[in-house]
Amino acid sequence: MSILEVKNLRKSFDGEIVLDDVSFTLEKGECLVILGNSGSGKSTCLRCINLLEHPDSGEILFNDENILSRGVNENTVRSKINMVFQSFNLFANMSVLSNCMLAQRKVLKRSKSEAREIALANLRKVGLLDKADAFPSSLSGGQKQRVAIARSLCMNPEILLFDEPTSALDPMMVAEVCNVMANLRKEGVTMILVTHQIDFAKKIASKTMFLYSGKVDCLDETSKVFSSPTAKFAEFLAAETK
Repeated sequence: MSILEVKNLRKSFDGEIVLDDVSFTLEKGECLVILGNSGSGKSTCLRCINLLEHPDSGEILFNDENILSRGVNENTVRSKINMVFQSFNLFANMSVLSNCMLAQRKVLKRSKSEAREIALANLRKVGLLDKADAFPSSLSGGQKQRVAIARSLCMNPEILLFDEPTSALDPMMVAEVCNVMANLRKEGVTMILVTHQIDFAKKIASKTMFLYSGKVDCLDETSKVFSSPTAKFAEFLAAETK
């Protein structure tokens, strides 16, 4: 049974179609990478799945429940389908540990001691236990992104969404964040990743989807997508690897 099924998703802004009949499924433990040119609808697709945007039409079935239905608790959905943003979105006035505890306390209603224990365990997982008492301003970009990943893991999500998690980082920091995501993949964490890191995408993705002008140009097992690219995907790859 699919953990996530996106059916005929359409989304427009000011009359311009951004997502046009996008459909795909995600199985538990899979990693789907979404590739595409700027403006192809990649981030909008993630934001619809996380309910930060509401599509004009279509369905998003999470564990067989249409999360676009009326009465669905959006905060509950976001705790189960958690987003890691490219801009980190850490609270500057809170320590790393407090950043990782806040949503646990407010959304999951965990006790302070339980939230602290879980936060420390996940900071250890991303290699930042020694930064628990530090503030975001003292961290590198790679460290901030790893804190953001730890914060998401604290929610025990069933799906992790990554929206260009390395786009604001220099090459050395990209490597640290990619290593963390690769380890999550080995642990069987279910993920959807939007990225421009083509080589990393090929290594980590079980499935790859290429969006072109809001439409699904190709979607298949990663090895098949890259070994027999469509004309548009081949053009995209050529441009990305120049």
